[in-house]
Amino acid sequence: MKLIGGVAAALALILMIGAFALVGLVTVAAGAGSAAASVTVSSPSDEAVADIPSLLLQLFIAEAQQCDGLPWTVMAGISKVESDHGRFAGASIGPEGVARPLIIGIALDGSNGTARIPDTDDGSLDGDTVWDRAVGPFQFIPSSWRIFGTDRNGDGIADPHNIHDAVAAMRRHLCPDGRIVDIEAAILDYNRSDEYVDAVLEWADAYTGPLASAALPIAGYALPVNPQLVDNQQLVSPHHDYPAWDLGLPVGTPLFAMTAGTITNAAPAGVYPTDPNRCGTTVNLAGVDGAVYTYCHISQLAVRAGQVVGAGTLVGLSGGQPGTLGAGNTTGPHLHLGIRVDGAAVCPQPLLLAIARQTPINPAVAPAAGCVQGRPTTDWPAWLDRAGITPTDAPEEAQP
Repeated sequence: MKLIGGVAAALALILMIGAFALVGLVTVAAGAGSAAASVTVSSPSDEAVADIPSLLLQLFIAEAQQCDGLPWTVMAGISKVESDHGRFAGASIGPEGVARPLIIGIALDGSNGTARIPDTDDGSLDGDTVWDRAVGPFQFIPSSWRIFGTDRNGDGIADPHNIHDAVAAMRRHLCPDGRIVDIEAAILDYNRSDEYVDAVLEWADAYTGPLASAALPIAGYALPVNPQLVDNQQLVSPHHDYPAWDLGLPVGTPLFAMTAGTITNAAPAGVYPTDPNRCGTTVNLAGVDGAVYTYCHISQLAVRAGQVVGAGTLVGLSGGQPGTLGAGNTTGPHLHLGIRVDGAAVCPQPLLLAIARQTPINPAVAPAAGCVQGRPTTDWPAWLDRAGITPTDAPEEAQP
């Protein structure tokens, strides 16, 4: 593949946008405060969707959010250069995340242009008790794995052959301090070769789709899509048959967590109606505000069950193209959003409009009627005005 022009400029733009904290990942502990790290999210290009295994793509997008200034596409570029995304020499990544046959590099004995590294792990990772060898789909040498390796999937083993562990280790290697200001230097530290850096950036550029951004969370809330993609009229449009909200979107549009909380479900679905799941691929977010947020018809997941997220964190990419995996029961690409409080559906429309006004309200004050087509509907701007919800006079019970 020829070097794609403008790589450095494109990545500089990514970093510049990231510096304005367009998307935040917030780590929240029970009863504790939070700290945000800004990242920039780009939707995958068509080449990325076609080339990167779905599980890997999800892990790259989710893991990169833990480093300020690290585009997920750089992680994907390293994966491509190191092992063709775990496909080197006929290997493939299984459902448990392990690339088999195991990918083990040549002996690092100083020949063939390699470094000379005598055995440091007694062969425990690479099976060689004389020389070290790079291991796994991202080709960690044993000494680096000892520093950056981690047990991300919680099975009790830090395994460089398992992409759940290895993607997290790659992020730690690239971003040991939680922030990157020089992408090329970070890649060079991963592999000291200018040609390697060029190849990684080339693939990163090829995998970069349209840049996507979310506004900074306001009082703990964020819109589920880029604010530039939706106007006030769309924010308050009624749902067709019960309290919920639909928004037509191109497949692959980034979707964001509306508030901080825990992902309770991130479930892929098959093709409807063979798979009867009408919601399709689904994300459920249990918010710290007590509400449950449901995102339906997702084409790519970016989170996993049990993950703690913050307002504005990428949760997935929109889908809904009829007849495709995860689309569910749909007549066209869109996001379906449902919000429940104490098990009952409430109208998302006033909540969305309040966020757009930069005066968020707690879902507990949202009504369960007034947002369904064919029934009396509510004038939501007037409803917010009557509630006195303004930037300087928000009702106390509406605070998250």
